[in-house]
Amino acid sequence: MNKKTLIKPIATALLAAALSACSNQAPAPAKAASLDNEDWYQIRSEKELFLFDDYAAYRDFANSGEAAAKVSTGKQDGFGRDIVLVPKSGDQGKDVNTLSVKRFLDVSLPPAQPFYGELRDEEGIIYVFSRYGDMMDMYKIGEPTFSYVDIGGGPNGERVVYVLAKEEPKPEKQIALFRSKYGK
Repeated sequence: MNKKTLIKPIATALLAAALSACSNQAPAPAKAASLDNEDWYQIRSEKELFLFDDYAAYRDFANSGEAAAKVSTGKQDGFGRDIVLVPKSGDQGKDVNTLSVKRFLDVSLPPAQPFYGELRDEEGIIYVFSRYGDMMDMYKIGEPTFSYVDIGGGPNGERVVYVLAKEEPKPEKQIALFRSKYGK
């Protein structure tokens, strides 16, 4: 058998197999369900740790100290503060264990990439995170290991601390993202 007569049947068989494989695949879902895992926010007071998974609810609470709904977890953080969840308006009344804000706390929701987080402490310092793991470390130990500090860089002149990994350069993208959120 010569080469030319052998290649044509093999190519035809491969093409038929490829087309068959494509037609046997399940159709893709119209739209994947949103995990609501792109961002997480915390506000520490002397006695409470408020947790948010919604930027608007976080900003409203940061400005007014008020929230439409608060859900106590009945637990305290490692520093004796009561942990309080502040669900967004669309999540009020839902089972607390299904909320992203609670699942982040329980470490049962994988974070999206890219991830964004903020923590405001009782001294008015704003910590900005690009990694969920860094945010959980700070939740446990209270302070970042590595950081870049922007004194007066907050929306009202607050100190902003960008939490970094070891030897990570100045976080230009995080700074730009933070400033865009506050219209700076």
